[in-house]
Amino acid sequence: MPTTIFKHPEPEYSKTRIWPVFMPFMGCPTKCIYCSQDRQTGAGTKTLAEIYQAIEQEIPAFFAGNKRSPLELAFFGGTFTALPFEWQMRFVQLAQKFKKQGYLTKIRCSTRPDCIDPQQLNFLRDAGLDMIELGIQSFSAKVLRRSARNYSPQTAINACRTVRESGLSLGIQLLPGLPGTENGDFRHDISQTIELSPDAVRIYPCLTVKGTGLERLYLAGKYIPWSLIRTEEELAPALLRLWMHKIQVIRIGVAHEEGFEKSIVAGPVHPALGQKIRSKALYFYLRTRLVISGSTIDRIIVPQKYSGELWGHKASLKSLYRKIHVSPLNTFFTASGIFKIILK
Repeated sequence: MPTTIFKHPEPEYSKTRIWPVFMPFMGCPTKCIYCSQDRQTGAGTKTLAEIYQAIEQEIPAFFAGNKRSPLELAFFGGTFTALPFEWQMRFVQLAQKFKKQGYLTKIRCSTRPDCIDPQQLNFLRDAGLDMIELGIQSFSAKVLRRSARNYSPQTAINACRTVRESGLSLGIQLLPGLPGTENGDFRHDISQTIELSPDAVRIYPCLTVKGTGLERLYLAGKYIPWSLIRTEEELAPALLRLWMHKIQVIRIGVAHEEGFEKSIVAGPVHPALGQKIRSKALYFYLRTRLVISGSTIDRIIVPQKYSGELWGHKASLKSLYRKIHVSPLNTFFTASGIFKIILK
């Protein structure tokens, strides 16, 4: 029987736990219309000195007397490269000390594309910084304007190139569903992202959170958030496109700290959003492989580690699979990492 053999389309990469250092709004030149970092992260107000002291004390304590795998340290929640430069260097140098001691493997930070200075990036790289994640959000001028981002798409593109040229790894964060989004905008965002070839991407579908300008727009009837259905329709093919270009997607949906759900007013919230999107992307990929084969399937062999992903959240994709003649009756799972489609 003819057999097609292939791997999962997601590029392989080693997943390392992250030690997040939250800096809500620190360094931010403005407050964006959707932003609620304090509610999202659950981090209270601290000074830079207090954050520094916490890192200095907590990381050695975490590893003391324990055999733990090293972590990545990430500065999230503010605009790291807009902090006073002395503090940027202090934080990176402290993390680099822990990297040399074997506690950390990588150091990353998130920042805005309009807060990138090539000379400062060189100093940060030499001090030990490994990656910069740029909060691009969108490459649409209209969306950026309506969201009070206060920079142009070209500024975002230039910032990505500057990070690349500095020798640092590049991460791109996208926020689909912002005010002003039109049909095709997110597909364009993905196309532009692919062209810039980042090392990693995060996709955070836009949520309306209490206390934000976006909440005021929503309550006034001037903003309609994406539905869960539209989010799935937009993100699943986008995820597959990124996978096919060997780009890692390291997160789909914001991480909810305790109590954050109570602050969400509207938007595509689902406890298994990432799984739903991944499962649908895998379905699109398998459907394409079957179409290419042009024959009727006899059975399909699936790696065991994707058994929970294959049928979708609560088996929601079984009806779609039946249309391409795939069902639990002709699907078998294996310990190997290889998919096999065996044709009649």
